[in-house]
Amino acid sequence: MAAAALLGLAACGPSEQPAATDPAPVEETTSAPSADPEATTQSSAPPASDGGGTENQPDGEETTASDVPGSEEGRPLIIARTVPEDRVTVQDGEKRLPAQELAAVLEELGGVAEETPDMAEPATCENDLRYVPSADVRCTVTATFDGSSEERVFVAHPITAPGGASGVLFTADEPLTEEARWATFNGDNEVVALGMGGVYGMEPVPAEQLMTDVQTALDFDYRDEGIDTSGWDLTAKECEGELDFERLAPVQCTAEDAATSRSRTVWALPGTFFGQEPGLIVSVETAGN
Repeated sequence: MAAAALLGLAACGPSEQPAATDPAPVEETTSAPSADPEATTQSSAPPASDGGGTENQPDGEETTASDVPGSEEGRPLIIARTVPEDRVTVQDGEKRLPAQELAAVLEELGGVAEETPDMAEPATCENDLRYVPSADVRCTVTATFDGSSEERVFVAHPITAPGGASGVLFTADEPLTEEARWATFNGDNEVVALGMGGVYGMEPVPAEQLMTDVQTALDFDYRDEGIDTSGWDLTAKECEGELDFERLAPVQCTAEDAATSRSRTVWALPGTFFGQEPGLIVSVETAGN
């Protein structure tokens, strides 16, 4: 059985392979059938980082994607969540999740895996999360595992779920790599995440198997997670290569849209759901592209 992690994204523009970087991730998970086996974006070539990174830093100290290229380790520990739209604000025409609301989303995970101790410090986030490509925000929260508690760092990245819902993709300790963050949010994509089981990704997933697994993620019913994928009538046709969990790099796949008979770009990325199991982050270009 595979575990589903909710989430998706919406956007616009022609898709291309994201630019490579140096050597090189949703609500409570539910269950879905899959091969032995845990979903998010599409992309066009990432532009120079000019609005990403954290915000409200003193002049000359703004953190950008180029400053924090992200972890080169595989299988990033991730948490994905959708966010009620009444928590999101618009500032100067730009959608943002205020730092206090972002911290509340992380705090509401209940210590991520277990009950947060009564005396634990509340979660905090350094800045508002901007819904622009390459944005990220550093947060801290007390996570409890096996009866012991520790403060952990999570980096929040924007995502959009199918149907346009706003979401957050948290990665433990390190931000996504530049190409992974572009594949998960570039303004033209929708994202979901799906758990595939404890042994998934122990070996690189061959392209043919990856195509099957991407289809599983595309077909999964996320309604219990508040995600509407009814607009997705997609058939995965091809993936360009294997998915290596030792390298956080998106693999480009294609899917045919039954409604338009046109090809749509799909990106598959590896990820391990924090405290749970490994799986896929799947990002799909919007139908308007």
